[in-house]
Amino acid sequence: MHKKINLFFVIILSGFIIGCGNNTEEHDEHEEYPERTHSDEKSDLVFTSHQIEHIDLETSIAESKEVDVPLILSGRIALNEALTAHITSRVKGRIEKVYALVSDRVNKDEILLELYSQEFLAIQSEFIQAEERFKRIKENDPEKVTAKSIYESAQKKLEVVGLTETEILQLADNHTPFTLLPVRAPFTGTLLSGEARLGEFIEVGQDFFLLANLQNLWVLADVFEKDLPLVREGITGEVVPAAYSNEVYKARLTRIYDIVEPSSRTIKARFEVSNHLNKLKPEMFVSVQVSSKLSGINPKVPSTSIMKEKNGAYVFVAINDTTFQTREIHLGKETKDYTEVIDGLKVGKKVVIRGTFYLKSELSKETFMEDEH
Repeated sequence: MHKKINLFFVIILSGFIIGCGNNTEEHDEHEEYPERTHSDEKSDLVFTSHQIEHIDLETSIAESKEVDVPLILSGRIALNEALTAHITSRVKGRIEKVYALVSDRVNKDEILLELYSQEFLAIQSEFIQAEERFKRIKENDPEKVTAKSIYESAQKKLEVVGLTETEILQLADNHTPFTLLPVRAPFTGTLLSGEARLGEFIEVGQDFFLLANLQNLWVLADVFEKDLPLVREGITGEVVPAAYSNEVYKARLTRIYDIVEPSSRTIKARFEVSNHLNKLKPEMFVSVQVSSKLSGINPKVPSTSIMKEKNGAYVFVAINDTTFQTREIHLGKETKDYTEVIDGLKVGKKVVIRGTFYLKSELSKETFMEDEH
């Protein structure tokens, strides 16, 4: 009888010990793999240490810093209007000689053609008479001032029609008029258009050639309205022609135009570029690579941290090593690498920059489960 009672207590004691052991194992397992819970807010995610080890997460601090903003602008080559001139006739006459044709490269003061003009001969005759009178009148003569004024006026007319200082002095010395009036290039460049035909009668103001200096050109690039704060006059860029994609030309932004194109919402930015190799041609398509800076007191975060939705954007903020919270934010300037946050995030907060899609997936699961309940 006593043996049966003792055996009964042994069995009960053994069961109690085994039960306690199972509870201990369950407790340890719960500590290592606790069930992921959520705070009262739907936007919080809480993970275990074990889960975090298997998630490829990376975080970054939201900083108020200056970041590089690379821009690539589309544009085209244009003539430098400051180095472009219409060569026109300054007197009536007839073309007697032609020395240059369209597409010719000419030097400054090179004679392009010569005119025979009765008007030019009359201007020379007027100058000779004024010069003779001015020299003939004595210094103390009251008419000396008037004679000088007439002489200077006649000299100015010769300068206007195109005679050089040397030619005017020659005319003053020998009083022999020039038969033909030379038409010269005002600067070194290329004759782009126009024609001068031998024997053609011309009027005052008639075009002979369009001359342009192609050693210095403009690039007219399109800046989107949203990128306008990132560009300023004086910054440099690199011009890459579509025809020579492996070549780079340095350029400087000299003017931002004042008009927005309504259809494209772009503003013209004018760059100056050197063309010493004569490979760039007007109307060529180019891209302009500009390195700008995004500064200001607003926090900047890596663009990979931004999660966008139809109604806005948010980031995952790391509350601690295992807890993450979504923060709705308002975006400012967006670049490939960094994005400015105008509202919703303070400087110094730690945001998730890698693993965001995993967190978003987990958040979606919980939202679905809560909606089901």
